[in-house]
Amino acid sequence: MPDPSKVFKIARLPHTLVIVPQGATMNFQYTDVHLESNELFRIIDEPQLKNVLIDLGAVTYIDSIIISSLLRVLTKSRQLGGKGVFCCANNQVQEVLSCIQIGRLWPLFETREEALAEVEPEGGAE
Repeated sequence: MPDPSKVFKIARLPHTLVIVPQGATMNFQYTDVHLESNELFRIIDEPQLKNVLIDLGAVTYIDSIIISSLLRVLTKSRQLGGKGVFCCANNQVQEVLSCIQIGRLWPLFETREEALAEVEPEGGAE
């Protein structure tokens, strides 16, 4: 199956899967969200990938279906011994993340560079 591309843009760094959600679920067909979410879950099984960076810079709103998809990948990464981080969330998205207390498990960084320093300390870049 090809990489996700409509709902989630991705990049592979040496040890980190970077996921960039492209919008709220209502902007996509349900099958695309479901299939791409499942593919993200498979990608994190790649042996070199253990960390996940979620870049929220492309979204102005995030809904429960997208959050659930991301949490599945973050949880799997943690189970595999990796780290997960968020970055680049606008104020509205930060409020949503704060309400569900996601920062207790996965920190939110203001910039991608700060988040990368946490998960790819050797300076991995796209």
